[in-house]
Amino acid sequence: MVVLEADSPVGEYRKITEEILRLMPDEKRYPRAAAEAVRAFLMLRLGLHLGLRQKNLRQLLVCPRGHIPSSERRLTELKRGELRWSERDRGWEVFIPSVAFKNANSSFFGSKPFRLILPDLGGLYHYLDAYIDRHRRALLKNAADPGTLFVKTVKLTSKDAAYDQNTFYEAWRLAIQRYGIHNPYTGRGAIRGYCLMDRTMSATCSPPIS
Repeated sequence: MVVLEADSPVGEYRKITEEILRLMPDEKRYPRAAAEAVRAFLMLRLGLHLGLRQKNLRQLLVCPRGHIPSSERRLTELKRGELRWSERDRGWEVFIPSVAFKNANSSFFGSKPFRLILPDLGGLYHYLDAYIDRHRRALLKNAADPGTLFVKTVKLTSKDAAYDQNTFYEAWRLAIQRYGIHNPYTGRGAIRGYCLMDRTMSATCSPPIS
């Protein structure tokens, strides 16, 4: 409710992304921790900009600058979208064929693909470039690249870098829990009074201020 009753609920969630940047680890000393922080930042920022369902965001492919983007036909076959650099618009473009959406037959799409040039606000392009150029590799380590923008942190116990529905939900929830819930004792966390419900309806909240 503390978010929903705010003058700008989206602005409240933007505070979480700003908190991620404030607490960003030193990439030279902690490359993997920095990569995880940038991944959390981009998950939330792209979630706010795009308003996509979890599946569409989780399965979003990435085409680095200088590479040839996937054709619309190919993305239609895969039923996935792609983040790629648009030379024409000089910006990062999210392109998703209508068939990738659950409500593909909606009049909103009109059988046309979803296309959006992401606004370069709050350092978004800087962190997108750093993540695509360096941080994804730090997370992947020696695992096979699934081609998606967001990849898991590959550990000794797992070589699969692709998120599924459950692991992506947990990554999203952990980012909000770590950076969104204000702790008055440590001074960390962006939103005072914030409570996060999990799938069992258990709440993780800001501790009380004595």
